[in-house]
Amino acid sequence: MRKNIGQKFMAALLLLVALVFVTTDAFAAYSVKQAVLRFSAVAAETLATGNVVMLKDADGKAYKADANDAALRPAIGIVGKGGATGATVEIIVVGSLSGWTALSEGAPGYLSETAGAVTQSSPSYSQQVGQAISATTYLVNFQNYFDSSSLTVLGTLSGATPLVFEGATADEYETSIAVTDPTADRTVTLADASGTVMLSTLSTNAPDAANSVTGASNALVFEGATADAYETSLTVIDPTADRTITLPNATGTVVLSTLSTNVRDAANAVTLVSNGIEFEGATADAYETTVTVVDPTADRSITFPDRTGQVQLASACSVVTPSATPTLTVGLSNCYTLTPNDNEAETITFSGAGTAGDVLTIIFTATTTNTEVITFQATLVSSTGTLTIGNTAARYYVIRFISDGSHWYEVCRTAVQT
Repeated sequence: MRKNIGQKFMAALLLLVALVFVTTDAFAAYSVKQAVLRFSAVAAETLATGNVVMLKDADGKAYKADANDAALRPAIGIVGKGGATGATVEIIVVGSLSGWTALSEGAPGYLSETAGAVTQSSPSYSQQVGQAISATTYLVNFQNYFDSSSLTVLGTLSGATPLVFEGATADEYETSIAVTDPTADRTVTLADASGTVMLSTLSTNAPDAANSVTGASNALVFEGATADAYETSLTVIDPTADRTITLPNATGTVVLSTLSTNVRDAANAVTLVSNGIEFEGATADAYETTVTVVDPTADRSITFPDRTGQVQLASACSVVTPSATPTLTVGLSNCYTLTPNDNEAETITFSGAGTAGDVLTIIFTATTTNTEVITFQATLVSSTGTLTIGNTAARYYVIRFISDGSHWYEVCRTAVQT
């Protein structure tokens, strides 16, 4: 009987020693020096003292946190007392633990990309979980990550890229917000609106910076190559409907206008149409004057003289019926042809004085037997003019008149040889 009791006692003693040994081995790497704030959770996997953990919303259990896995962050504490899967473990939010080696005293510790670990090299997802207070000990503080419901100010972030966003996919690609080293206090304001930020390839893109393009009230502002007090702004008139302005697939200079309402069908507008320039005139209506060109077969140049006056338009010549007193119907045309009857003297009557600057061209066609005398009615011509036809050396006579609004003046007479 005593033998059986002794054997059972020895077996129990050996089991107790084994459990103590296993427990000591499992949690010997790190030790808790102080636990200021802690809580309990159920382990979703085997967790040891010193493991950094997070809680999943799906089951509320503790898992080893991992900076490289969006599903396993942020970390909310470090294990003070571990256990196997399903066991209740102690998680320290604020406290101190030792067991590390060669820590840089005073330097921060971050959630590592190795599951459950702490590192002093900041990874892409940079969550600071504590600070080394000696070469072997971290002072940990997970409070902001454990309860951030009252967090209103993040504080001052340092470094060239203080904010790094992993995105929906945990991979090697992140979006970093970089900050150029400020030389004075700066404020960047996020608008009270939803939308996408307008990007620029110019790293110094800011108002008054050389080559910058920035926004202003209802305008785009172009600084130009020189950073100075002069800029070019593109503004728009308040639209009353959806508008589309199309820039052509071509290189060139935009045609400018001093008329702020310069669009088709607007009063006084001058716009471009296919192969022409369209003038609306002073009245915005359905009638416009369009200047077009006949398709050129070579390079052509049209020169406007350095003078004031009206442009004379060409038209098909109107035929004047020969008689003793033929009449030119002013306004019907600016070109007339007249072939006198043989041996019939004629007096040409102008039907009106025209408008100042108007030009009339009369082409007389002669025959070898014509000996007619052509006279011009004195009432509308500055002086009575005569033309005797019958010179066999000439086939055509061309006479041009110009009006001052009251009278016609002969300005040119040409005999065309045949």
